[in-house]
Amino acid sequence: MKRVLALCAVIALALTGCSGKKDTGSGSSGGGDDAVALLTGAKKQIDDAASVHLVLAGRDLPADGQALVSGDGVATHAPAFKGKLTVRTNGSNLDAEVVAVGSKVYAKVSFAPAFIELSPSQLAGLGAPDPAVLLDPAKGLTSVLPTLKDPKVKGQTRDGSKVLTEVTGSVAGKSLQGIFPKAPADQDFPSTFKIDKSSQQLVSATITGPFYTGATSSYDVTLDKYGEKVEITAP
Repeated sequence: MKRVLALCAVIALALTGCSGKKDTGSGSSGGGDDAVALLTGAKKQIDDAASVHLVLAGRDLPADGQALVSGDGVATHAPAFKGKLTVRTNGSNLDAEVVAVGSKVYAKVSFAPAFIELSPSQLAGLGAPDPAVLLDPAKGLTSVLPTLKDPKVKGQTRDGSKVLTEVTGSVAGKSLQGIFPKAPADQDFPSTFKIDKSSQQLVSATITGPFYTGATSSYDVTLDKYGEKVEITAP
């Protein structure tokens, strides 16, 4: 009888040990490893896409000074971009049609008769990047994904029929300077990325922090129309 009881105790301990290991493994499903895999997959989808449509909107921007307010356009890996940008300068918003191709950026405001060429320094002064780099694997939006600090899966949300997985973390300011030239390199920017797990596509991102002196601002970016054939030429 004692031997039977002893055997039962050993079996119970073994089962408890197995159960504990299983719980640990399932508990890690929402942790950093899954977050990294989602971010890596999202980067690959953008890097492999011939083009992506992006919409960018700024919130809580400084009332004065110069800042990028919004953008809406198509970017390719040519690299090239065609769309609209709105910048704030001297307290007023200025809308412009923008074409970036062949390492040159052309802009046309509503009251101008034709496109003019802008230098990179002029764009940086307005808080805007060369929009052709938006899909650049090393300097564009995807460059921040693998460098996200403390990535975590926060949960899931719905966007129509899509179920999106939210990944949170912080982006180093230095990683943002390719798309937000005024972002301070030594600051961290809390961020949320929403990824369609079924397609591995990044659907939206929100990045918050001191993009401009004296203000904590946010930029919301949405992405869609992956891989459409787009031809962009200089005006």
